Amino acid sequence: MLNKQQIKQTLILGWPISLQNILVTLLSMIDVVMVSHLGDAAIGAVGLGNRVMFVVMVIILGLSWGVGILAAQYYGAGQTKKIRLNILIGSIYGIIALIPIIVLNIFYADSILALGTDNEEVISLGQSYLWITMPSVIFVAVTQVIENALRSINQVKLPLIFSVVSIILNVILNYWLINGGLGVDAMGVSGAALATTLSRLFQMLILLVILKHIKHELSVKRSDFALLGNMADWTKLLKLIAPIMLSSGVWSLGTFCYQLIYSRMGINELAVISMLLPVEALIVSLFFGIASACSIMVGQHLGANRKAEAWNTAKTFALLSPFVAIFVGLLLLLAQKYILMPYQGASAESLALANQAFVVITLLSWMKVINMTLAMGVLRAGGDNRYCLITDATAMWCVALPLTFLAAFYWQLAFVYVLLISYSEDLIKAFMFGIRVKNKRWMKNLT
Repeated sequence: MLNKQQIKQTLILGWPISLQNILVTLLSMIDVVMVSHLGDAAIGAVGLGNRVMFVVMVIILGLSWGVGILAAQYYGAGQTKKIRLNILIGSIYGIIALIPIIVLNIFYADSILALGTDNEEVISLGQSYLWITMPSVIFVAVTQVIENALRSINQVKLPLIFSVVSIILNVILNYWLINGGLGVDAMGVSGAALATTLSRLFQMLILLVILKHIKHELSVKRSDFALLGNMADWTKLLKLIAPIMLSSGVWSLGTFCYQLIYSRMGINELAVISMLLPVEALIVSLFFGIASACSIMVGQHLGANRKAEAWNTAKTFALLSPFVAIFVGLLLLLAQKYILMPYQGASAESLALANQAFVVITLLSWMKVINMTLAMGVLRAGGDNRYCLITDATAMWCVALPLTFLAAFYWQLAFVYVLLISYSEDLIKAFMFGIRVKNKRWMKNLT
């Protein structure tokens, strides 16, 4: 079990990361809440647009997580210069990967949204939302690469501070641009999108400027650019991040397909899932910091060849996280009335469905937490990314998605039962990830 020093380190590393992710999740809820007075179409447009963005954002997370994994092991091995080099390489990889996505979004945003709904108003609003927000993914990629590198060397408060400032700016801009004022006409959904893009640009710029100003050890230096000619470093990072990004893409695309299924059931179902997915994300975000702390600690142990400590840390996190997640879910269930209160602008039918779905999400989200801990916190810390890719693809695409589709359109079950069946993915993954962690094949020194 973890000793007192390890528990203290977990809390020090985990709470700022969890708080930052909770704030980001709350912001996505705020976006939906702040346009809810415009009706179900606006709620659906922002919700559906956010799910398209989510696919790209999770791929970015895979990239930055890979940089963080390697950085944690380099830190354990005492090679700080290699961390700065991988920040550069990771940022370049991210920009190269994202430019084609941004270009395709310009031409095909409406077609992608049409997969999820045939409501012309939702498609039109969602298209405007995506045109404005999609370019911001480049800012997010650079920011997340640097943030994960900072976390890998146990510096978790700096990313939190920059994120809080960005979120406050986003909320202020949201209110102003959605509703208008000070000479600016009300922009509605487009205003929410512009606020998001501007705040993400600000976050990236302030992060780069402050790190350079304080002469931080991870602030990229001119001499670091000379090291970019070593193709071995490019190949090493690519081999690590490619399976993570592919796995993230497979999973996030699958989550988008779930939303397509729900949204094709009707505009009420689309509005409900737009309201409640942030609630599920809130639970997962709370434990994202714990999974990150686990990954950092396990990675540093493996980089220093302390395999016994790595196994002890992994085992403890895997056993404790689901029990704490169940407790948090029960607390949210008790607060259901207050959590759904901001959505009173939605239709009565949507609110009735939301109350049913809320119970499923809060009681079963612990399975997503255990999978995140096992996959992101343990297996990927040792570079076991191929197994994670196979597990994600099998559980989601071969089992859960087909069953959810059949439940919705062939068996024509009620929305709450369709949602319940989708959790078959997490049940299968928990079993497969648990076996892999137990056999210890993931325990590798990547440096």
